[in-house]
Amino acid sequence: MDRKKGEFVVESKPWEWEKVEEAYWLEPATEVQALLGRWKKAGHSRLLDLGCGLGRHTLLFARAGFSVTGLDLSESGLSRLRGLSEDEGLEVLAVQGDLCELPFQDGAFDCVLAYRSIYHGDSQGLERCLREARRVLAPGGELFANFLAKESEFYRNGEGASSDPCMRMKVEEGGVVLPHCYLAEDELRSFLADFEIRSLRLDVEPERPGGSRYYTVLAG
Repeated sequence: MDRKKGEFVVESKPWEWEKVEEAYWLEPATEVQALLGRWKKAGHSRLLDLGCGLGRHTLLFARAGFSVTGLDLSESGLSRLRGLSEDEGLEVLAVQGDLCELPFQDGAFDCVLAYRSIYHGDSQGLERCLREARRVLAPGGELFANFLAKESEFYRNGEGASSDPCMRMKVEEGGVVLPHCYLAEDELRSFLADFEIRSLRLDVEPERPGGSRYYTVLAG
C-alpha cells in the first residue's frame, strides 16, 4: 500500500507495563549512567525522558538533581513512576503523551533521552519523533537515542513484515505486539539531518543470544 507523506502505517500503541518483569526495567542502563556525569558537567539541568516506561532513567536523573520530565504513552507505567518518585521524595513530572506530538514548548530541554523507545513505530513516525525531539531541544543541548539496525536477526529473517519496508511487528515481553522500525546507517544519518552527530556506534544487545543490533547516537 502506498502512503502519502505524513501518513502512518500504524498508530502509536502503549507498552503494557503491568505485564513485565519490573526488576530489569527499573535498573538504569550503564551507558545512560555515564551520560549523567557528562550532562551535569556541561551544566545541563532540564531532561526529557522519552518513552520513560517505569522511570528507571527518569528517577536516576532526578536523584542527581536534574529537573526531569518523563513522557510515555502508557498510563500504567506512568502511574508506577509517580508512586516510585513519591516514595523517594523526588520531584518528577510524569506526562502521558505521544513521542510524535510532544506537548512542550520549543527549546524546553537541555537533554533529550530516548533509550530503546523512539523506534516503536513506522518510518514516518520515527521521522516525526526526531523532528519533535529537535524542536524541544535547547541550543547547545544533546540527544541520546538508540535505533534498531537492519543487521538485527529479526529484521534479516523477514519476520513480522509490513507494508513499510523498515517496519516489523514484533511480540514484546508480556505478549504485546508492537511495531519496530529498523534502519541502515545511511538511512539513520538521513533521518538525523537536522542534528550534529557527535558519536554513532553499532551495538549488539548483550542480554540475549541473537539479540537486536542498535545504533547508539549522541547528537546536538
